Amino acid sequence: MRLKALTLNGFKSFADKTKIEFQPGITGIVGPNGSGKSNIIEGLRWVLGEQSAKSLRGGKMPDVIFAGSDTRAKLNRAEVEIELDNSDYFLKKQPAQIVITRRIFRNGESEFLINGKTVRLRDIVDLFLDTGLGKESFSIISQGRVESIFNSKPQDRRSLIEEVAGVLKYKKEKSRAQKELEETTSHLNRVADIITELYQQRQPLEEQASIAHDYLEQKKQYDHFDLNNLVLEIKSKSAEKEKIQIELQKIKQIVEKHEHNARKQKDLTQMLHEQQQQLEEQIDSAQKRLVELTQQKGYLSGEQKVSKQTHEYQDMQRNDAKQRISEDQQSLTDANQDKKQILQQIAEIEAKKAELEEQISQLRLEGQTDAKTLSAQIEKLQQDIFNDIKAKDAFENEQKYLEKEYLNQVAVQQNTNTKLNDAKAEFLNNEKQIKEAEKNLARLNSQLTDLQQKQTVANEDVVKCTRRLDNQKERWYQASDILKKAETQYDTLKNVAANYSGYYQGVKKVLQAKSKLSGIVGAVAELFKVAPEYSKAIETTLGGQLQNVVVTTDSAAKEAIRYLSKNHYGRATFLPRNTVRKRSLNTNQLQILKETVGVIDVASNLVQVNANDQPILQHLLGTTVVVENLDNATVVATRLNHAVKIVTLNGDIINAGGSMTGGSTQQKHTGLLEQKQQTDSLAQNIVTMRKKMETVELEGAQNRKQLEKSQQYLEELKIQITKLEEAKQPVQKKYDVLKIEIEHQKREVDMHIHAQEDAKKNESNYQLQKDELAVKISDLAHKLDKQKQQLESKKAYFNNAEHMQQKNEHALNEAIQSKAVIDERLQSQKLQLKEITNQIERLEQNILKTQNRLNNLLSEQQQHSGRTEDLEAKKKAVDKEHTMLNVKVQEMISQRKQLHKEVTIAEKELTRVNELQKAAYDEQNEKTRYDSHLETLLENYLNSLSERHELTYEKALEKEDLETDLENVKRRLKLLKLGLDDLGEVNLGAISEFERVNERYEFLTKQQDDLLEAKDQLTNSMDEMDEEVKLRFKQTFTKVSEAFTAIFPAIFGGGRAQLSLTEPDDLLTTGIEIMAQPPGKKFQALTLLSGGEKALTAIALLFAILKVRPVPFVVLDEAEAALDDANVVRYSQYLQNFDMETQFIVITHRKGTMMNANTLYGVTMQESGISKMVSVSLEEVM
Repeated sequence: MRLKALTLNGFKSFADKTKIEFQPGITGIVGPNGSGKSNIIEGLRWVLGEQSAKSLRGGKMPDVIFAGSDTRAKLNRAEVEIELDNSDYFLKKQPAQIVITRRIFRNGESEFLINGKTVRLRDIVDLFLDTGLGKESFSIISQGRVESIFNSKPQDRRSLIEEVAGVLKYKKEKSRAQKELEETTSHLNRVADIITELYQQRQPLEEQASIAHDYLEQKKQYDHFDLNNLVLEIKSKSAEKEKIQIELQKIKQIVEKHEHNARKQKDLTQMLHEQQQQLEEQIDSAQKRLVELTQQKGYLSGEQKVSKQTHEYQDMQRNDAKQRISEDQQSLTDANQDKKQILQQIAEIEAKKAELEEQISQLRLEGQTDAKTLSAQIEKLQQDIFNDIKAKDAFENEQKYLEKEYLNQVAVQQNTNTKLNDAKAEFLNNEKQIKEAEKNLARLNSQLTDLQQKQTVANEDVVKCTRRLDNQKERWYQASDILKKAETQYDTLKNVAANYSGYYQGVKKVLQAKSKLSGIVGAVAELFKVAPEYSKAIETTLGGQLQNVVVTTDSAAKEAIRYLSKNHYGRATFLPRNTVRKRSLNTNQLQILKETVGVIDVASNLVQVNANDQPILQHLLGTTVVVENLDNATVVATRLNHAVKIVTLNGDIINAGGSMTGGSTQQKHTGLLEQKQQTDSLAQNIVTMRKKMETVELEGAQNRKQLEKSQQYLEELKIQITKLEEAKQPVQKKYDVLKIEIEHQKREVDMHIHAQEDAKKNESNYQLQKDELAVKISDLAHKLDKQKQQLESKKAYFNNAEHMQQKNEHALNEAIQSKAVIDERLQSQKLQLKEITNQIERLEQNILKTQNRLNNLLSEQQQHSGRTEDLEAKKKAVDKEHTMLNVKVQEMISQRKQLHKEVTIAEKELTRVNELQKAAYDEQNEKTRYDSHLETLLENYLNSLSERHELTYEKALEKEDLETDLENVKRRLKLLKLGLDDLGEVNLGAISEFERVNERYEFLTKQQDDLLEAKDQLTNSMDEMDEEVKLRFKQTFTKVSEAFTAIFPAIFGGGRAQLSLTEPDDLLTTGIEIMAQPPGKKFQALTLLSGGEKALTAIALLFAILKVRPVPFVVLDEAEAALDDANVVRYSQYLQNFDMETQFIVITHRKGTMMNANTLYGVTMQESGISKMVSVSLEEVM
């Protein structure tokens, strides 16, 4: 590629359109100072994309427009155009001819064109990116750029290599990616915070919404089956009621017939019962006497039998006693005889035993010869000799050992003295150093403790603030939850009220048509306001009257009734203000109420209404009294003679006339008054919760401010503590080392002292032991001599005594065996003697006891004989009376049987008649009760149909999809009711709230995923760019360094130079250091060279860059200004080495440079402030 031409129009001093054409080779531009030469270079930079007005010597970009002169007005625009020959397609994907134009206007607007097509400034910058061309590339080199090379820091010089390496676009892309990554991370953090908050809201809302959907679905089914159930029940109960009415007429006739028969049979049965009762009393009396006589007979017979058995038993016991005495006396005689024989045998055995013991003693005495004793003595003497020889050898070995140890302890003591002195000196030196370290540590610890105490207080403040914030946040969320629930319930109740749910259909239609009908004021429930504690009493009292419609006049009531009739909307009760009259209690009744305990007030006084509706209130409640409980109500009703209605706070009623209504109901539903109270209460709660949330938010803001302040103070303390701990570490380390050394030295001194003491003690002990051993060895030698003499004497005596001992041992063994047999016989005889003696004692005692018992039996037998005769006489008298009374009882029993038959027949007939009568009564009562029950049920079903479904029975029959199986409907209804009860309180507003929160949650979650993916892509892209930059930078640096090493001596005429990396391991941030050695100088850093040497070295580096990365054209703006003439010649001559591949546009004042230029242009200011281009000959310049 080649630079063909540059056109300046209105740019700085070039007021007129000026076109400069450039030829291959070196083009020189000369001219006096201030003529505008540099404006040409600035115009070239500007059109290539320069964005800094300051680098163009201006304050703002419009300053590049011609500002006018004494003879010329200022222009409103500036334009620079550059023509490039790209026939070699140096710029890939670009045409062969490229024209780039840049314009700027006074208003600051700019235009950028490439080949006449409008583009962005960025497009021009990107076009030349990493080509070596461009506004800040090494293709435009001024004197300032040369100076920047040798004056800049190593890190700043790396930009030259980066430009050559073509990595600027990667750095630019990385910078853009870094910015995008930061923005993405920031977005991620914000999205994560929002997602977290939404997730916390979403979880409970999802559960509530699910429950609400379930509730609505079940409620819809429940309402359907409830309607179905009511229709089937009404239909069923109506048919049953008609059938019951017919049956009641028939049963009435049957009841009258049974009543007559029952009275007749009852009289007959009563007469027979009286006769039967009299006879029963007589029989009972006779039978009681028979029982008494029978009992006496039995008693007497039993006594006789017992008496006989007792006598026989006594005879048997006497005979047994006599027999036992005889037997025991015979046994006693035999035992005494046996005892005598055993005593005689024992005496004989003991005599024989004594003889044997005497014989054994004599034999033992004879066998005790000296042989055995001598043998033991010889054996012991031999063992003693052996032991003493062994002991003597041990003492002699120990004596040698002690001599050696004694000499060792002498040497140890001398060595220990030397070590002890050295250790004491070192210990004293370290002790002095540790005292100084302790002093410094104490000072630092004191400062650190003070800061840590402050840090503890600050931490506590932060914790307290955080807890307060958490508490406030929790309170805010609680209030928010309560507010949401209240608002949902409030909206629901408002909708209910707006739709008049719970009202009868007729009432509802009238109220909904209030705008169409004239004079409609509203329902009683809408107009009455009651305190909560009285609402149940008032609502129970009024009941359906709460749905009465208040109207202004009776004409309005007629109009409303006609409206209901015309549209078949049902019925309603109206209360015209002009016709309804007040009702109230009289003075006497009011006085009674004041005097009675438990009375609260007249019901009308407990309700608030508009003044216009006061008559309506008095009409409905003016004669109703409210009391605390049913007991109070009973007292009040009695005192007022049951003339007024009385209601308790629990809703129990005593009506005028005395009837009472009360109890409980299984179905719980909200009444109209209670519904209105709930709506008002919820509205107040909403206001209260909103105020509470505002208060909590204000407290939270104040607390957050305090928390930030505490956290900032805590961070400052942490920094101070860190610095102090860093200062403390070397002191503490030194102290710890000294302490360890002192402890070690202290132990070493103690060890040496103990070792010295031990050596002295051991030396003394060893000497003492040596002396003792010498004495022991001498004593043992004398002792051994005596023992050897004794041993020889004992052995001779022992040989004579051994034969005599063997003969006596045999006779002794036989005597000992005989004595053992005698001992065993003696022991056996003594045991038999003991048993015989015990037997004699027992027999004597038994004989004595049996004799005493025999005497007692004789006495008892004599007493029993008289009682037997008395019992016989009494029994005969009782038998006679019993026989006569028994005959009489049998006669009366016969009479009773006949009478009982008659009574049984009469009772059966009466029972049959009574049963028929009772059955008829029961059936009549049951039918009557059931008829009333059906009436009540039908009324309730119709009311429920109207209240819950706003339908009449006729309209309900028109509904489709109604089942006919009542049992199946009831079963389904029960299951649905259980399901609804299990759901509990339901937040219906949660459905829409969950949909809103979930939609935003899912959107943000997807956005978060996209951001995470983008973040990963950016990170990977940046890593790849870093690797590419490092590779290109390293390759390019190597090439430039080699070229620089070769070019430097060529330009300088000798010497050497080198490029090096400051951080070779970090190619992304490393700087470039330049070392040079001009001829006759030492090898040193670039900054230490002279000014000219620095400049020429920098130019050599630029030439090296051009060699590695040739570019189409290079602009040199007085780059050689700092060189001397000789170096200028070298510089200009070296340019010719590149002019075949690169165009050089050289702005210069130096002859050497001009002489080597192929073309010369001159810049003049023939007109003040206006630059012009002229042709220049070399002779004119010289």
